[in-house]
Amino acid sequence: MVAAKIKEASPKFNSNKTVDVVDQKLGYMVRGGDPDAIDSIVPMAFGNLALDLVLKGVHGRLVVLKNGRYDNMPLDVVTATKKVVNVKEFYDTDRYRPIYENFEMKPLFLMTSEG
Repeated sequence: MVAAKIKEASPKFNSNKTVDVVDQKLGYMVRGGDPDAIDSIVPMAFGNLALDLVLKGVHGRLVVLKNGRYDNMPLDVVTATKKVVNVKEFYDTDRYRPIYENFEMKPLFLMTSEG
């Protein structure tokens, strides 16, 4: 039902072209199972940390994971530098998928502000 509504509205946002849409629950598609502890803990922590900032009267910041620790940073960190993905290092362009051969010393998130 949601997919049908999105498909119907898609020409408005895509130069009058209809875009096919598939509606699927990510938990099943990605993992094939129920959410684990990380799926529950991280959003709860982010929400609590964001609320702490609001209660302290701190605005214009976002909650982040930095060097494996929860923190907050100014909003302009999102636009201050160009974010890049090293496609050659992290992606199999023939299969349109990330390379899953070796995880040692690889970042959790492939998009960084480093060159």
